[in-house]
Amino acid sequence: MPPVSKRLRHTVAFNTRRSKESLVSKRSEDYSYEQQKEEFTTLFKLDDQIDHIDFQNDSIINDISDLFSYCNTQINTRFLSTLVYMSLRRFGHTRRVVDSFLTTIGGLTAKTCQKWTNLLVHNDFDDFIEDGRGGKQCDSFWDLHTDLEMEAKDFAFQECSKKEATFTAETLAKFIDERFYDLNNLKKAEDKLIRSIESCRLDLRRFGCKYTENKARPYFLGHEREDVVQHREQFVTYFMEHKDHFYTITEGEQPKWVKPTGHPIVLLCHDESTYKSGEISAKRWIVEDNAPFYNKGRGRSIMASEFLVMHDSGPFFSLNDKEFKRASNKYPDLNNDSNITYETQTASATMNIGGNNYFDNETILKQFERLFQLLYFKVAYKDHDFVCLVDNARTHTAAEYSVNDFAMKPGGRCPVDAIEYVDDQNVKVTIECYDDDGESKGLLKLAEELNLHIPQNCKLLELKEIVSEHAAFKNVSKLEKLGAKYGIKIIFAPKFHCETNPIE
Repeated sequence: MPPVSKRLRHTVAFNTRRSKESLVSKRSEDYSYEQQKEEFTTLFKLDDQIDHIDFQNDSIINDISDLFSYCNTQINTRFLSTLVYMSLRRFGHTRRVVDSFLTTIGGLTAKTCQKWTNLLVHNDFDDFIEDGRGGKQCDSFWDLHTDLEMEAKDFAFQECSKKEATFTAETLAKFIDERFYDLNNLKKAEDKLIRSIESCRLDLRRFGCKYTENKARPYFLGHEREDVVQHREQFVTYFMEHKDHFYTITEGEQPKWVKPTGHPIVLLCHDESTYKSGEISAKRWIVEDNAPFYNKGRGRSIMASEFLVMHDSGPFFSLNDKEFKRASNKYPDLNNDSNITYETQTASATMNIGGNNYFDNETILKQFERLFQLLYFKVAYKDHDFVCLVDNARTHTAAEYSVNDFAMKPGGRCPVDAIEYVDDQNVKVTIECYDDDGESKGLLKLAEELNLHIPQNCKLLELKEIVSEHAAFKNVSKLEKLGAKYGIKIIFAPKFHCETNPIE
């Protein structure tokens, strides 16, 4: 019988090596061939149609790279890279093509792989697999920084839930890098990230995120939330109780205006439309159970912000020359457009915007204040009241402050000097946010002054939940305050029901 080759002896020895744990659990690992067969049959039913995979699509490189990065954490990169290199060269691919592919997925260069291939083919197998570097197993990055891992997971979940398809593994890597140095009170000395982008891609998959097509998705979560239902009922009740005060139109092919029988109210319906250049992210990171709406894209765009008027004088609001002259005499700033372009003698606005898709709250307030200043100078609206119907978007509903704007302890963030609210006895109460030394009191101290019961060793998130239920932090939006200044009521459309706004 011929002697067994050294390579075969090594392979046999390698396969028979087992740790104590693997020997003990051998029975469980070999637990049941039938069970394994049943599991795979469940995953891959022969009768099911296999989805078509376009391996020429550039996005497939991301999946290959993620798998390669994961394998790197399990075995030596040299083994993987050399295996891929030899396989591709075997199928006739040039060294330059293979080098480009390996570099893309995070492997060794073709030059290095060629050296290891030469060692494997012309020398001993033991020489190839020998590491020779010693070393020992150590804790992973996340084993040492569990709190940072939770922050990273929350951050990824929030970013994946946004409409904009701008979140990338690099975004997560930069967040982790910034928080790492903040939490450890360290000063960053080099540009290198504390956790690589490749590792962050694997983290995202482990967090439950999926890199998939950026497409339209149905959205229904939150429709029956208690506060949403309550606001929806209040919205319907208001218009039903005041239906005799608004201008309406008849049904039919030739609708006509019906004037109000009560004190007349002009309803102004606001909406915004964004016209984009068509730059769209084909794929994006999402969390499967919390996939956001499809976003039209990003890049160069122009936005139009308009008001539809429920009045027989016309569907859009504007003043004539005489009316606008009177208005500009009282409000000289009406002639200044700033970064917003207004149509002549109206509040209709357009704006060239870059990466952001909508007006921010400051811009919205400027446009609405212009509208409020113009309304009372239109002769057709004499002796009328006004109601503005606005979409329930964050840019519209932004409040002067929220519980998230305050630091927990003294000396931290504080957006306002004082908090004003109306208590249960309909009495106006003012709470100062700064002490006599000019230092902010912090959310914990404010909670005590509001007579709220705060548990001992209360965490920040729990404190925010408790404080947010108090009337002091249920303040009205900046837009509502601006409307009250000019005697105009603001009504926000119910969430998830933009169709309640006639301009839609």
